[in-house]
Amino acid sequence: MPRRSFRPTEVSAGGVVLHRGAQGVEVCLINHGRYWGLPKGNVEPGERAEDTALREIAEETGLDAATLRILANLPTSEYVYRRGGRLIFKRVHHFLVEVTGPAELKPDPGEVTEAAWLSFDDALARVTFRDTVLALREARAIVDAGVPGTAAGEP
Repeated sequence: MPRRSFRPTEVSAGGVVLHRGAQGVEVCLINHGRYWGLPKGNVEPGERAEDTALREIAEETGLDAATLRILANLPTSEYVYRRGGRLIFKRVHHFLVEVTGPAELKPDPGEVTEAAWLSFDDALARVTFRDTVLALREARAIVDAGVPGTAAGEP
């Protein structure tokens, strides 16, 4: 049976944020009170998904936007959830983003309960949703392959 066309009512962007810490490559997860996940937010009218991802990552983690750079596209996710009795069809564009400067997390308490740097293994053990697992696994594969521009691929 052919797949039906997915028409999102909400589009977000964010990603797997990484940095090289004392413990090696670490990724950032955020918590909104119930679930651990990736920083992301809604794409504003006229805004590119890449720009949204960088803006939202900076807003939610407190990282300096000038130190964030996109390394690669990660799998886009699509899912449906219910808010206030209404079905929301959501598309999320994920990117692999590297912090090139200071990596101290200062989450915005109005948006995020907690933020943490974790190893890929610890991050995968903490997240709940399938799309987050897929994004983390793809990010790890890119880093492990040593693609130029990623943490493992740099001298």
